[in-house]
Amino acid sequence: MKIHCTRPNCPEPENHFPESLNPRITPEIPLYCQACGMPLILKKEKRRYQPLEALAQGGFGATFKAIDLDSISQRHCVVKRLDIKDNDPKIVKGIEEAFEREAIVLESLGDNSGNIPTLYDSFCLTAPASHSYPEKELNYLVQQYIEGEDLSEELKKKGRFSQAEILDVLKQILPVLQLIHDDKNQVIHRDIKPSNIVRERDTQKLVLIDFGAVKQVITGETSPVKSIVFGTPAYAPPEQRAKHQVYPSSDLYALAASCVELLTGQSPNKFHDTINNQWYWRKQYPQIVDENLANILDRMLLPDHRKRFQSAREVITALNEGETGITSNNQSTNSNSGGDVTTIIPSKHKALKFVLGTALFLIIIGVSIKLYPRIFQPMISFSTSLSFKDTTSGMEIQYPENWQLQEQQASPLTGWTIARIVPKDIIPSPLSPEFLINIEDLSQSETLKDYTNLAIQQIQASAKDVKILKSQSIKLHQREGYQVVYMGQDSIYNVKFKAMQVWIIDHQKAYVLTYRAEEKLYDQFLTPVEQTMIKSFIPPVELW
Repeated sequence: MKIHCTRPNCPEPENHFPESLNPRITPEIPLYCQACGMPLILKKEKRRYQPLEALAQGGFGATFKAIDLDSISQRHCVVKRLDIKDNDPKIVKGIEEAFEREAIVLESLGDNSGNIPTLYDSFCLTAPASHSYPEKELNYLVQQYIEGEDLSEELKKKGRFSQAEILDVLKQILPVLQLIHDDKNQVIHRDIKPSNIVRERDTQKLVLIDFGAVKQVITGETSPVKSIVFGTPAYAPPEQRAKHQVYPSSDLYALAASCVELLTGQSPNKFHDTINNQWYWRKQYPQIVDENLANILDRMLLPDHRKRFQSAREVITALNEGETGITSNNQSTNSNSGGDVTTIIPSKHKALKFVLGTALFLIIIGVSIKLYPRIFQPMISFSTSLSFKDTTSGMEIQYPENWQLQEQQASPLTGWTIARIVPKDIIPSPLSPEFLINIEDLSQSETLKDYTNLAIQQIQASAKDVKILKSQSIKLHQREGYQVVYMGQDSIYNVKFKAMQVWIIDHQKAYVLTYRAEEKLYDQFLTPVEQTMIKSFIPPVELW
C-alpha cells in the first residue's frame, strides 16, 4: 500500500506499507511519514483522505491524487495543498485570498457546470514540528478527480489539432468562461492553457481545471492580488504580464493562444513578437484554418483588451454567424472603441431576397436541365477540385473544394506527413474524417513486399481490437501498390474507427495515402476520397 506525504519539501515522500494494513486504516491507527514524521492520512472532522501520488507542482501549490476513505465507493479525488514561499506580507495575503477564492468558485460553480471540477472539501491542517521542519499551517482543497488527459498531453500523442477539433474546444470552453465571467460570478480564470483543459476519458467532455489564479473583478481595485502575476507567460495577455487589471477578454486571449499551440504544435512564444505585440502564426501556417476562424482568433489575441471580443458570448456569436469584426491583417475600423473594430450587421431583408432569389434560380435551372439535358451538358461538367503539389517530391493530388488542405513538414514527429486534408464545416467528432499523405525514406533493399509486411504488423499494433477487412494488391496510377482496410478501437477517444491505407514504393521511398474516420462517419466521406483524391494521385516524375 502506497501513501504519499504532503509536507512541502519532504525528502522521501513515498511511503509503503503492507497491503494487509489497508482495511485497518482508522482514526485510531495514525500513520506517519517515515522521512519527516508528517501525518499521512489527511483529516477534517469525520472525513479522511489518503494521498496516493503527486500529480503536479506549481508556483503556489501542489496537487495529489487521493482516495476519499469515507466515501461509499472509495472514490478518487484531487487534494490541493497551498504553498507560500514568499515572505512579503502582501504577496502572502494575495496567495491566501486566491486560494480561498478557488474554494468559493469551485463550490458555487462546480455543481452548476459539467465542465468545472466539483469541490468536495476544504480545511486547514497543522504539520507538526519534526526533525528540521518547523510547525506549519497548511491549507487543503479536495475536489473532483477528472479521469483523462489534458490537451497538452493529447497534443504530444496525436499531433496538431484539426480545425474541427479546435472548434470543439471553443464550443466546450467558451460557455464555461461565459458562466464564470457573468455578472453573478465575476471571476477571471487567469491561467487558461492546454494543460489546464482535461478531456474526460469516458465522456470526451472538456473540463477547465486549476482555478488557483482566479480573481474577482472589482473596478478600480487596489488589492494586493494585482501585484502577483498568476498564470503562464506564453499564454498571458500584455495587461496580465504587466501586473495590471485583468478582464474577461484576458481569458479569451489565453484561450486563443492555447488554440494556436494546438493548431501548430508549437509554443505560442514562437509566433508572438512581444516587442511590437504582434502575432504572425498565420504567416507560417496560412492554410491551417479557414479565414473566419483565423480572424476570430486574431481578434481574441489583440494586445489592447478593449479591441478584443469583450465576452465569451460575443465569440460564440461570431463563430455561429461567421462575423469577426476584424480584417485579416489585424486592422479594424470601429469608431466606438478607439477607431479599430467594426461589427458588420448584414441586412435581413437583403439576405432574405438573396436566399429566395437563389432558390428560384436553382429551381429554374433544375427544371431546365431535366427538360433539355443536352443543352446544359457542358455547363454541369465543371471541375470542383483543387490541386495540391508537393514541391519537394513533385507528387500531385486533387481534392474536393469542400475539403481543406493543411500542409506541413515531413519528419518523425509528424509521422512523415506532408499534407492533411479534412472536410470543411462538419460536426466535430472525436475522430473527424481526415486524409493523410505520407512520404517515408526506405533502405535500398526494401521492396514493396517488405514494406507491406511491416506496415500490416504496425497497423495490427496501432490500436485495440484491430480487424483487417481487406488486404490486397492494387495498381495506383499504373504502379504496383497495396491496399489495407481495417477497423479498430481508438485508445485515446475510446471510439471505433475505420481506416484505409494505400501505398506504393519507388526510388527508396514509400508514398502512403491514409483515410481514417470514426466508424459512423467513414462511409459518408468515402466517395470523394476514392473518386477524387486516390484516383487523382500522381506520383513524382522519377517513378516513371
